[in-house]
Amino acid sequence: MNRVRANQIAKFALQTRKTFLNVEASNPVCPYNLAEAMGLDVRFIDIPSFEGMYLADDGVILIAADRPEGRKSFTCAHEIGHHVLKHGTVIDEIIESGSDKAIENEADFFASMLLMPQSAVTRVGKAIGLDFKNPDPEKVYILSSYLGVSYKAMIVQLRFNLKLIDYSAYQTLGFKSVNSIKESLRSERGGGDVFVLGAWWREKSIDIISGDLIRCHVPVKVEGAAISLLNGGCEGTLVQAIEPGIAKISAYDGWSAFVRVSRKAFAGLNQFRHEEEVE
Repeated sequence: MNRVRANQIAKFALQTRKTFLNVEASNPVCPYNLAEAMGLDVRFIDIPSFEGMYLADDGVILIAADRPEGRKSFTCAHEIGHHVLKHGTVIDEIIESGSDKAIENEADFFASMLLMPQSAVTRVGKAIGLDFKNPDPEKVYILSSYLGVSYKAMIVQLRFNLKLIDYSAYQTLGFKSVNSIKESLRSERGGGDVFVLGAWWREKSIDIISGDLIRCHVPVKVEGAAISLLNGGCEGTLVQAIEPGIAKISAYDGWSAFVRVSRKAFAGLNQFRHEEEVE
């Protein structure tokens, strides 16, 4: 992909989030909300060796239900890219065979610039104390969680698209085990993903699955049965996602955020992801 085409696709990505959700480049965007605003149906399905699919004639995006959450978010943005860039119906498998690599590269770049624009990356990086010259893996993980992407996608974006870190830092970050980062944040509680919150988390709900943890550096209160306080103290508060539903976290200084909890490997239409389970 040449520079002119890359600049064009980056412009399309920023225009899409602004046109349909009025989201500025300095804030994160939920690709599922965006797809809905664009009139596209998103469905999670259980098919082995499947990543995602865009059905152009039906305006439908299919996403593998059993993939990691960050990967599913990126796949949704990738399929939106196929739609915006008018690639037609496309099937994306985990192991690609005979695919048009050019359109896949374009859709990947669109997704990267849609979910991780430089303004959002640098704003939040500054807020959490991320030094791009000597990036701390834990802070990069926190940044990736905020933007709804995987740690791997985040370091690729930082190095190859935004060029905010050098190759040596990229290699160092790549050698770091994501599981070890999660273990250091979860304080031996649970085994899911860990989301670290602060006042910089704005303009976006916290999308997690049952069993995930939320670490807040200040005392908070929770509203709703979907989440529960585990502990609190001088280091802040640990909150766990208990069941599907929508809840709210509030700090005593006035900051708050909604939490949307989905069941693990949910299969079905996106709009039902956070519905409470009925006995």
